[in-house]
Amino acid sequence: MQDRLNLPQRLRRKVWEVADAPEAPRFLRYNLGIPGNERADELAKEGAVEDQPENSVSFSEQKTIIKALMRPRTNRDDYHTTSREQQVNLIRLRTGHNRLNPHMNRKFKLAPSPTCACGQEDQTAEHILQRCPSLDEERKEVWPSPTPLQTKLYGSRQELEKTTTFITSAGLIV
Repeated sequence: MQDRLNLPQRLRRKVWEVADAPEAPRFLRYNLGIPGNERADELAKEGAVEDQPENSVSFSEQKTIIKALMRPRTNRDDYHTTSREQQVNLIRLRTGHNRLNPHMNRKFKLAPSPTCACGQEDQTAEHILQRCPSLDEERKEVWPSPTPLQTKLYGSRQELEKTTTFITSAGLIV
């Protein structure tokens, strides 16, 4: 029991013994000579000498705040309300990391060329969703009136579902 009571005192003595040793680690300024870090240090020192506001937040309140910040968001955007398969197709179309010819040709050399089968331009997400003449019929069935690419890829859940329906009906694998 007596040993446990003296534990902090014994630890403190050990730390001082190590600190007095000739090979003890010393404080090193790792950001020495880096202009942005030097300025940040100056500002931190200036702020440290100013009067600090009294924000008496109890430990319990701190825990509540941290837990609230760590909790997953309950409100979800339209993209996150679509199915996993729809999300995968949409993110592939958005990023260009997909199975369309340009990516398969340039990245993996698995397509003979980046050009679409229609022969007019590269088979990009924009081309197939907006202009490919081979897909005009499917496109008009899903979007009877002209719809911007931004709406097709980032619009409401209904618009996002139209995009994935178009990809499926066109027989495309993205």
